Amino acid sequence: MASAAAVVTLNVGGELFQTTTVTLSRAGASSPLASLGPSSPSDPHFLDGDPRLFARLLSFLRHGRLLAPPPPSAALLAEARHFALDGALLASLSPASAFSPLSLRPSALLPLTGRVSPSAVAVCPSPPHPASLAVAHGGVVTCFDAALATRTSVLTPLPAVDSLVAVSPELALAGARDFPGVHLCRFSDDAPAAAPEVLSWPGSPSATVLSMAATSASGAPSAPWLFASFESARRNSSAVVAFDLNSLSPVAEIGRKEVFGADIEAAIPATKLGWLGEHNLLLAAGSHSSPSGVVGDIRLWDIRASTTVPVWEVRENEDCFADVAASDTLSALFKVGAASGEVFMADLRRLGNGDGIGLETWVCIGDAQRAAAAVSSRRKEGNGCRIDCYCNWVFVARGADVEVWSQVELAPEAGGKKVMKRNWVGSGPSLEVAGDEESIKEKAKIVSWAFGGSRMALARADKRSVEVWDSAPAEICANT
Repeated sequence: MASAAAVVTLNVGGELFQTTTVTLSRAGASSPLASLGPSSPSDPHFLDGDPRLFARLLSFLRHGRLLAPPPPSAALLAEARHFALDGALLASLSPASAFSPLSLRPSALLPLTGRVSPSAVAVCPSPPHPASLAVAHGGVVTCFDAALATRTSVLTPLPAVDSLVAVSPELALAGARDFPGVHLCRFSDDAPAAAPEVLSWPGSPSATVLSMAATSASGAPSAPWLFASFESARRNSSAVVAFDLNSLSPVAEIGRKEVFGADIEAAIPATKLGWLGEHNLLLAAGSHSSPSGVVGDIRLWDIRASTTVPVWEVRENEDCFADVAASDTLSALFKVGAASGEVFMADLRRLGNGDGIGLETWVCIGDAQRAAAAVSSRRKEGNGCRIDCYCNWVFVARGADVEVWSQVELAPEAGGKKVMKRNWVGSGPSLEVAGDEESIKEKAKIVSWAFGGSRMALARADKRSVEVWDSAPAEICANT
């Protein structure tokens, strides 16, 4: 308990608040709040501010997160700037609308305990929560609060976590290949330090979780839902299972596939899932490598209409995808070719009505000639590439660097149509100097990433830390 000498009484817009110097110090050295000393109710510090907004900011400083809706508003963010909160705090309150990929800059390097490098990162969706961060390293999942000031760790029974979804600041879900179930990690103060709860595929006690995706609170028939891809222990069947996260019970089995005879490609499990809330579509994609090359399936499901027949599907065996993603705001699918490493786009608005396959052929938004040459020579330039969509942008991880594609409208004299243009996050492809050494080394490969609020989080190979990049507005950058 704080001593009486550490208690601070504040008069904010005519309303009295009491807190401690420790709580106010979390606002950061640049904030006038951090310099306020102890004061009594008879002689409080006066602050010119909105008491309703200040009450939320004070709660945020106490707990490192907003405990209740509504989500951070422009007025709350303006109040936080008024009191010059630390840049990391401001960035954690910033909504996705403040995200600017070309303004992303490294803002924090979060060290992890133990000797295992991170294998998966996830950012809590915002709104309604500020963007807290979950990181899997070995069998441990660590959650950092939105301000990146405190952390809580949960030990799972998994030797290594491959898939991670952050549902809220108090809950993450973890899965691993060749180990059964989706493991719940609870980070509340009264939760146990282990993850005993497991979501399993009905009728298959031993299953493999390959990929997970979660809907938003308003984006599913029985919201919120978690979609998890499973493969049976004998690898002779696969399915995507939907779980109701309120009851933690399975509610639907989607696209069950069985192996027939020697055709092991008949039941390729989904290794990438994505939820398109505006379109009410589930993306499920998986690939299989064989002596004849890489074969992959991409399916789109309208689970309101059918859980057995997709609204669109395609099997790829020529420049099959290394990774695939879907964008609600751009109404498009994107992929990185496994052979070419180039980026391709397909317009969701060209889906057929009632007759199934109506999506046009992929359009290369990169170098089409280079892509064709790579396919004909059977190169594998897309190996290890990742692709993801956030807000109005498409991100591609190539080794250690991140490129970003944005949609721009050409001038009327150039036709006025919209095209995708490429740029680089940060300084782009480059080398880094190792501390004060004169030797130069390549940056480590990106193994996982996540986006939320105004942030991007990166995990790199053989690094026992996580990079946090913020695209903070100018007012925030001035305080970092």
